[in-house]
Amino acid sequence: TGFLALELVTELLELGYTVVGTVRSEGNAVKMAPINALKEKFGDKLRIAAGVDLMKAETFEPAIKGCVGVFHTASPFTYDTDNPMEDLVKPAKIGTVACLEACKKVGGVKRVIVTSSVVSCVPFGGKIVPGTTFSSQDWNAQMSPQADGTIADSNVGYSYSKANAEKSAWDFQAADDCSFDIACICPPMIIGRNTNKPASEKDLNTSSALLMKVLRGELPTQPGSVGWVDVENVAGSHIAAYVRPEAGGRRFLLGNAVTWVDTAKMLKEIRPDLPVKTDPPVDGEGDTWFIDNSALEIIGVELRPLIETFKSQADSLAALGYLPAEP
Repeated sequence: TGFLALELVTELLELGYTVVGTVRSEGNAVKMAPINALKEKFGDKLRIAAGVDLMKAETFEPAIKGCVGVFHTASPFTYDTDNPMEDLVKPAKIGTVACLEACKKVGGVKRVIVTSSVVSCVPFGGKIVPGTTFSSQDWNAQMSPQADGTIADSNVGYSYSKANAEKSAWDFQAADDCSFDIACICPPMIIGRNTNKPASEKDLNTSSALLMKVLRGELPTQPGSVGWVDVENVAGSHIAAYVRPEAGGRRFLLGNAVTWVDTAKMLKEIRPDLPVKTDPPVDGEGDTWFIDNSALEIIGVELRPLIETFKSQADSLAALGYLPAEP
């Protein structure tokens, strides 16, 4: 029922695949509404396996049985936590390993696609040499626990949770008894059309909620850069990495990094009627960094222009009633 997962399921069904989706519970009518709409449209091409607990490998097994490909997209993404180790790091790693353990036990799985993040590679919020281009060869070594094993900052916690979980996936693949290969997709902030229908703006995915605040004029520009990518490109990259034999054992970064000021300017261009704050921070725009998307050529993915993605996100937020309609 997550933002990316719903887009991925939708695209897989539209391509003719049979999909088994996992949820903790089918009791939330609001979250299940888009899934039920897909079930009505695609019939028995979509089956839902309820009762899946991210922390328990055995709960994945009924869903994985009979599948040849698995997409593991679930991982906590929030900066609103006082205990990043418990709320982010542990569930990210345990959930990834639990899914992989279930795949190994059930058998028949040929490839697992793991949703990682660009923060596994980029020390976002840390020290970045201006103008650095980050690729699949890079790992974020700056974000890690303190000497006592705790993590006080949620930004550090999220970055470490993604790098730690992804490394666990690669370690799992390296074991002699692993019968499948893995590919990892490493996106930055995922935005675009919201196929999920949140009960309120508080239930929006983190990235969409952040842009909503910028569009409303609730956030000033910040120094530095941020990466963005369209949810349709991310879902498409997952599918392409599953389909292409040569994608096995590879990481794929995707997205475009721009300054926060340029982000605000593009949003203002899209919605000039909204009170977007475009003035640079008092200390200046800050440094830029870049994402090397060249590995996407291996899987035949071409990124959507960023301004089109911003427009898609703004239109979606307006359709949900979280922004005023365009005049």
